[in-house]
Amino acid sequence: MVHALSGLQGVRLLEAPPRSLGEVFRRMKPVKVERSPEGLSVELVLSVDYGLSIPEVAREVQKAVAESLFLATGEKVRAVNLTVAQVVYRPENHA
Repeated sequence: MVHALSGLQGVRLLEAPPRSLGEVFRRMKPVKVERSPEGLSVELVLSVDYGLSIPEVAREVQKAVAESLFLATGEKVRAVNLTVAQVVYRPENHA
């Protein structure tokens, strides 16, 4: 999944959990994959750069992760659920 995200600008798995929002739901793991007879379900906890459209980034991430998992496993991807737990302001992106 990290490979699928590497091609997308301004989005990454949550690396360092923030110290708020209930410690981001009591330190959720940034990646969780479950297999069922209907296919794979993925849950990702993300960090997104400030200024990006979260709905657009979410659609791109869902598509990239689903395609990557299908190509890697050959299994149907039933769902890619996202939680944006952190928005990061990067001054270099706002000159």
